[in-house]
Amino acid sequence: KYPAQFAAHYGKIADYSDNGVVAYNTMFAQDGFVVYVPKNVTVEKPLQLINILRGKVDLNVNRRNLVIAEENAHVKLLVCDHAVDDVHFVVTQVTEVVAGASSQVDVYELEENSVKVTRLNNLFSEQKERSTVIATGITLHNGFTRNNYRFRLLGKYADVHAGGLAICDKEQHIDNFAFLDHSVPECTSNELFKTVLQDESTGVFCGKILVEKDAQKTLAYQTNRNLVTTDRARMFSKPQLEIYADDVKCGHGATVGRIDDEQLFYLRSRGIDSQAAKQMIINAFAAELTESITIDGLKQAVMESIHQRLAEV
Repeated sequence: KYPAQFAAHYGKIADYSDNGVVAYNTMFAQDGFVVYVPKNVTVEKPLQLINILRGKVDLNVNRRNLVIAEENAHVKLLVCDHAVDDVHFVVTQVTEVVAGASSQVDVYELEENSVKVTRLNNLFSEQKERSTVIATGITLHNGFTRNNYRFRLLGKYADVHAGGLAICDKEQHIDNFAFLDHSVPECTSNELFKTVLQDESTGVFCGKILVEKDAQKTLAYQTNRNLVTTDRARMFSKPQLEIYADDVKCGHGATVGRIDDEQLFYLRSRGIDSQAAKQMIINAFAAELTESITIDGLKQAVMESIHQRLAEV
């Protein structure tokens, strides 16, 4: 319906010159979803995109999403992934977000797949002045997941919030990579990624904030917190800052730890059994990220899903 807007942005942000998965997806994309919000339009209700993986044989699925928010446009999008059939799936997904001046785009991704799903997800975002982009990925059930986030702040006073929460058990693997490019002055960014690892699961976080030479008065913060509940689970964390401007406020930090014995003892002393006490501590650990969800109803739904997820392990 809007070929001019589609042609102007499709494939322009997602750089495949050094990313083989994006190149593969660009060549073999089977279907996709486009959200186009014209200038000064606010989409009052959140949009929900549900991806259901079905098949009688092992399948490769390649999806492409494009979100275009013109000047002063506002939209919220929830993308849900579910696997129904008990076969192997290899899924590639590329999402491009174009945020015009003074626009706001909220993108939430909720993964509830099976252990037989390999999901290679890429999100690329470019923002103009005074725009806001919120991108959060929540992984509750998966096999092997790689989330690759790349944000470019191209206009003054642009603001980005990137985050992720994953709960893994068995031999599940979650890998989050986030690259934030501050290329102009007076922009802000905030990252918060949290992981709960149980059994023999593995987690990876690699975050990089680049503050270019002319990006003075940048505010950028990066946090990675991880809870490892068994001796067999592994977490690898690598926060990074690369700063070429001298008038900035930037910080980063990472923690990897076990469930606090004092917290556990306090709850046990109140008559709460060990398993329920651990669930309460993990719920509290996850709450910092779930509380920041901006879609009404989704916050409570995610908290209930987390509670149900923890009851399974």
